[in-house]
Amino acid sequence: MTASSDFISFFGATGGCTNAALVHTLNAGIHVRALARTPSKLTDMLLAQGISQATIDSQLTIIKGDIASMPAIKSVLLSDKDHTLTTQIMSGVGGTPQLRWSIKRPVTIDNPEICATTTKNIVQALHEIYTEHPSTATHKPSIVVISTTGVSDIKEDVPFGFRTMYHVALADPHKDKKVMEKIITENATGQDAVFSGAIAVRPSFLKGDHKIKGGKGWEKVKVGHEAKPAVGYTIHRADVGEWIFEETIKTDGQRWFGQKVTLTN
Repeated sequence: MTASSDFISFFGATGGCTNAALVHTLNAGIHVRALARTPSKLTDMLLAQGISQATIDSQLTIIKGDIASMPAIKSVLLSDKDHTLTTQIMSGVGGTPQLRWSIKRPVTIDNPEICATTTKNIVQALHEIYTEHPSTATHKPSIVVISTTGVSDIKEDVPFGFRTMYHVALADPHKDKKVMEKIITENATGQDAVFSGAIAVRPSFLKGDHKIKGGKGWEKVKVGHEAKPAVGYTIHRADVGEWIFEETIKTDGQRWFGQKVTLTN
C-alpha cells in the first residue's frame, strides 16, 4: 500500500480465515472496506481480537449489505469520496453446511452457489465501475479467493483417508468452489480482464476459529501448488488467514498470480 487513499476490499469478513486475515491487515495500518450483512457482528469480532475502536473508526469502512446487492458491492470496491478503486480484493465468502438424507450427497450448503455468485457479481461490478469511471481501469485490482483442496483436475491433493469425504460427501459445495476458481482465472487474463492477477488459496480441512492466537504460525504452513500440492489433513483457520496476509496482502501477492496454492499444517 503506497498512498493514503489505497485500500483493500474484503468479502466474507466474518468468516474464520478471512477475519483472521482482516485482523492482521488492520494491525498493519492498512485501510479496508468490507461488506457485512450485520456490521455490529464484524465490529464485535474485531474488538474481541484486540483491534481498538479507534483503529476500526480510522481504517475500516463497513458497507451494510450482501453479495446480491450490486450497489453494496460497488461501494466496497470504490471509495465514495474520490472514486478511488481498491488495490486488492479478498473474498472468503462461504455458505453454512447442512446435512440431508442422501447416501451419495449427504452434505450441502444453505446457498449452493454462493462462491460463484459472489465472484460473478464482483466481476460485473468491476465492469460497471470501469465503464462509469474509465480512469480506474488503468490500475485494476488483484483478487484472492479462499477455495479448498479436493477440486483439482490435475493432481490429487487430498490424503487417502479423507478422499471419500471430499469427493463424495462434499461434492456439492466443492462444485461451487471450482466454478469460482474458473471465473477468477478467466477474468485475470486477456483484453477483457477485470483483475490484474488472481490467486486461489486451497487450504486442507479447516479447523479452529478466527482467533489469530490459535494457530501454529504462518511460517510453519506447508505450501504447494496445483502440480505439486502440499498434502495434509488439516490446517487452522488462523494460519490460513495469516498466510494470506503475509504472502498476498503485505507483499501484494504477485509471485502467486495465476496459481492455485495449497496450504496445510
